[in-house]
Amino acid sequence: MSFVLIVTLIVGTGLFILHRYLPASHVKKMDMSEVTSEDGMVVPVDTRDYQTSSQDKLAHAVCLPLAYLERHHQDIPQRPIVLICSDEVEKNLAARLLKRKGYEVIGYTIPTQHQECRAMPCMIEK
Repeated sequence: MSFVLIVTLIVGTGLFILHRYLPASHVKKMDMSEVTSEDGMVVPVDTRDYQTSSQDKLAHAVCLPLAYLERHHQDIPQRPIVLICSDEVEKNLAARLLKRKGYEVIGYTIPTQHQECRAMPCMIEK
């Protein structure tokens, strides 16, 4: 009985880790200039938190944080999608969720401008 429980826990933990960290298939890394240069052919979807995405907002992007993606995915037009994410885990989760809902996710970008916390000033700035 305890052997079955241990095996179930190990398999469940392994599947959880694979789902979060295994890269989503057929989603290529793109430069931010590629995302902004597309002429309406793709929909940029910003899945970062509102606090982060408001710092460098992309004018024609759909701002929909990962936490709200499941409930409000129908607000995204049915065109190819490029994700704007804060990290690899967020990219994997968003890409899998949108693919499961029938969207075509063709790429992603991770802006590097916000590597520090802007809410707290640096010690040098004080």
